[in-house]
Amino acid sequence: MKHYVITEWVETTQLWARRHALPIFFIALTIGLTLILSFDLPGSNQVVAIVGQPAQNDIFSPRSMTYTSDLLTNQAREQASRIVSEVFTPLDLAIGRSQLTLAREVFTFIEAVRADSSATIGRKIEYLTAIEGLTISEASGQALLDLSQADFDEVRANVFAIIEDLMRQEIRPAQISDFQRTARRLVSLELSTTQTSVVAELAPQFIVPTVFPDEEATALARSEAAAAVPPVSRTVARDQRIIRAGEIVTDTDYELLSELGLLQQSTNWLHALSMGLISLGITILISLYWVRFQRQQFANGRYLGVLGGFILIFTLVGKIMMASDMLAYWFPLAALSLLLAVIYDFRFSILITGLMAGLIGIISPNSLEMTVYLASGGILSVLTLKDTQRMAAFFRAGLLAAGGYFFVVVVFWLLAGSDKNPSDLAMPAISSLGNGLISSALTLAGFYVLGGLFGIVTILQLQDLSRLDHPLLRELLRLAPGTYHHSIMVANLAEQAAERIGANSTLVRVSAFYHDVGKTVRPPFFVENQEGVNPHASLDPLTSARIVIKHVADGIALARQYRLPFQVQDIIAEHHGTRPVKSFYRKAQEAAGEGVEIDIQAFRYPGPRPRSREAAIVMLADAIDATSTALRPNTEKAIEKLVNTIIEEDILEGQLNDSKLSMGDIDQLRASFIETLKGRFHVRVQYPGNELMLAENLPEFALPAIQVRQPEQLPRTSPRAALPEPQIRN
Repeated sequence: MKHYVITEWVETTQLWARRHALPIFFIALTIGLTLILSFDLPGSNQVVAIVGQPAQNDIFSPRSMTYTSDLLTNQAREQASRIVSEVFTPLDLAIGRSQLTLAREVFTFIEAVRADSSATIGRKIEYLTAIEGLTISEASGQALLDLSQADFDEVRANVFAIIEDLMRQEIRPAQISDFQRTARRLVSLELSTTQTSVVAELAPQFIVPTVFPDEEATALARSEAAAAVPPVSRTVARDQRIIRAGEIVTDTDYELLSELGLLQQSTNWLHALSMGLISLGITILISLYWVRFQRQQFANGRYLGVLGGFILIFTLVGKIMMASDMLAYWFPLAALSLLLAVIYDFRFSILITGLMAGLIGIISPNSLEMTVYLASGGILSVLTLKDTQRMAAFFRAGLLAAGGYFFVVVVFWLLAGSDKNPSDLAMPAISSLGNGLISSALTLAGFYVLGGLFGIVTILQLQDLSRLDHPLLRELLRLAPGTYHHSIMVANLAEQAAERIGANSTLVRVSAFYHDVGKTVRPPFFVENQEGVNPHASLDPLTSARIVIKHVADGIALARQYRLPFQVQDIIAEHHGTRPVKSFYRKAQEAAGEGVEIDIQAFRYPGPRPRSREAAIVMLADAIDATSTALRPNTEKAIEKLVNTIIEEDILEGQLNDSKLSMGDIDQLRASFIETLKGRFHVRVQYPGNELMLAENLPEFALPAIQVRQPEQLPRTSPRAALPEPQIRN
């Protein structure tokens, strides 16, 4: 009973907080900024000491004391940790076997190309140079075709021998180029010049690392080395001089003063009041902008909490760094600008950047220079940020921010007069460049924090989830291979459609990968995973429908277990909307007989209907891929009818009402789906029977599709599709 009461209280509190997110944000940000800006004011300092600055007076210890120095201890432990060498994983011979298998498959393909009498020489060379993951020059391709069978067999045998020899050795990632050079030196001297050049080109490409840095073992060894260092104590005698007047205050000096209790605070209420008014003004501006432009888009209170946290953290860091002339130019405000630009929008980021630059300028000794310095770098990074779905874009923005920083430094150096020493530019210039790079790195690190702690999806999180070696996708491939391949096709179909209307294509692709993971719970009950036996044949239609419908709930449970982002979980829940499972509903209706009405609600997915453009795209792509795979339309007209039928039916049922898709978006999606399907099914000519296909009712597209028959002829595009991906651990 007590647990129930606590749970109910927590839920009530959370609901109240969500409803009053903006007032809570307003109050918390105002108070937080005021405290941060005034934190060094409450109390009367007996000693004024700033790390990196000269002491104003001689400072003596009022008493004898021995204490454990955290600073010195950490330094000693860091030194001990740095001494420990990096640990590597044991030699993995499976990698060598995998590469040897890959080489055999490549040469099998090359031999098939050599034997293809229907293809021209030029076409054969295209086949060879198109092998994905393997670079074959045209000259080597021509040589492979011109070699006699005996010479070709010698080339193949020599490549296999080199691979088998080198892949038995411990090859670290940093040593890969050395071993590739070794592979070239191992070419048999008995080969001809042509054979030698082919082997020297192909063999090194199969050499990959066989041992990898073991981060856990390295971290453990370094942690043990650090733990073995005993705490470092420091002793000071009564009346001992701690710092001489004019000496630079060090971190250890500051720590000692803190242990002695000499750093005491006094209150300057007038200054605190002024900081409070500044904080209030900044909060009002942010809140007004939020209400006017952001509230509808970011209704979730989580986004307000993240915004407030970012502002307070960066203000606190800025307060600390502005106390040092060396650190001031390193303050990474551009990181905040980039984070806000991606999470919210560019205009909002520019507003916050300007306000933060002004705020930091107020607490900085060089107020005008620092304000312009920070604002220029932050705003320039936002304005030049393009293609936010690629990590390289953030480093490019960071470098441009560094350029803005340096420009401001030069301008203010020139304004200072002709008596300035050019050497004074060196440190600010280095700081400007370092600031831009640090800002980029902090932005990417911030994405990981946002994704892991707050459930806000980021590009780095999505890129990690898009790797096909993710544990959940591996389970999907192992347990439900048909569903796995269906998900891949849905991802390709949906991604192109999302790019067409400017939706988040990365989120769409990742969500499509995982949208059917719930089918791993009962794979045989879905047609794409069946091998001749249909379990539904022995079940009543309602039970079958419930099993099929439950894959959505199972998918949500797995998504939570594997900590997928909330946005991906939402799309899993919404990818069928509230559609009915019509095939089983029809069977139930037929079994009941005429005059008996079956409640269709029992056959509907629980929903909700798609509440975002991305969820709607995945829903449509899922249905279109399932239906097209089952139907395999072979004319443009058939494809258009298929796509139009599915989209129109969802519109009529109201499945897209909450998706924020405009009619223009739907038309663009329709065109993208048709274009992609035409490419997939290679629509070129009219075949007999199309008219019959068009006249038939479309199959139930809410159910999984059947497996696609693999082509038996030699591939005409990318031969690499038939080759396994080499297993290389990162």
